[in-house]
Amino acid sequence: MQLVSYLSPDGESRAGLYNLNGARTIYDISAAAASLGVSLPSDMTELLMYDGGLEITRNIAPRIASFPSLTIEQVTLLAPVPYPGKILALAGNYQAHIQEGGGAAVNKQAITPRVFIKPGTCVIGPEEAIVLPHWSHTVDYELELSIVIGAEGRYIDMDDAGAFIAGYMVSNDVSARSLTIAEGREKRTMDEFFDWLNGKWFDTFGAFGPLLVTPDEVGDPHNLHMQLSVNGEVRQDASTAQMIFNCYEIVSFCSYLMTLEPGDIIMTGTPSGVGDATGTYLRPGDVVEAEIERLGSLVNTVEEEGTGDEDYE
Repeated sequence: MQLVSYLSPDGESRAGLYNLNGARTIYDISAAAASLGVSLPSDMTELLMYDGGLEITRNIAPRIASFPSLTIEQVTLLAPVPYPGKILALAGNYQAHIQEGGGAAVNKQAITPRVFIKPGTCVIGPEEAIVLPHWSHTVDYELELSIVIGAEGRYIDMDDAGAFIAGYMVSNDVSARSLTIAEGREKRTMDEFFDWLNGKWFDTFGAFGPLLVTPDEVGDPHNLHMQLSVNGEVRQDASTAQMIFNCYEIVSFCSYLMTLEPGDIIMTGTPSGVGDATGTYLRPGDVVEAEIERLGSLVNTVEEEGTGDEDYE
């Protein structure tokens, strides 16, 4: 299934089915289910948390296709999971990205995944603006495959991890590579790490969408072409096959750190080609297009926080 979240005319977040029977239109899952005498939540996170929610949706989908639908142009698409319980992300999960940052290639057998957390307030969806904050002039893009958790789990075995995945999304882990608050600051141990981490947290620094695609339609998540362009210029061109730790290893590892819950997102790391490698950062007016095979294309514009362009001249 291809799932979306969108704004209803009254401003409510609604979960929808997209592209049923090849018709590129959106069906309101909750409303259509109610017409069939089936109760399903209207919000995507609640639908993922609802016992058997996705399976019920799959079972009634053939009948939903007979109900009225909306075109993409009639709605405002949101991030597929607008209100995730938590967002986990991996640092350094592609060898070429580690090396372009000046690091040496790593031996997978001698390391563990490096997991950090992004706040839910960073989430934006398709066509929303990435906002450049006052505290950084080195804002960068990071194309990533994201996993959406569909079932609660703790201490998940790698071989069982696929059963806990609701689907996959295109995502952009927008990152401020340096912060102007560091200028003139007294030097302390770990400042560099915290600046790096804080640079992941600004509002609008987690772009997701347009679709949440279930595993049956994705196939092998470790063999997907991925590409990101800025103003039509290709910057990142890679494959998920290049990940150091694959999706199932990542889910298993994270589940040993904390309980994973339906609606949680895990961003799996970025390939090479980020702007920091060449000093080419995002500027106001840029258009960023992130695309992953079978998952769609995520387009976001770039805006400056506040008014005036003098800080970016």
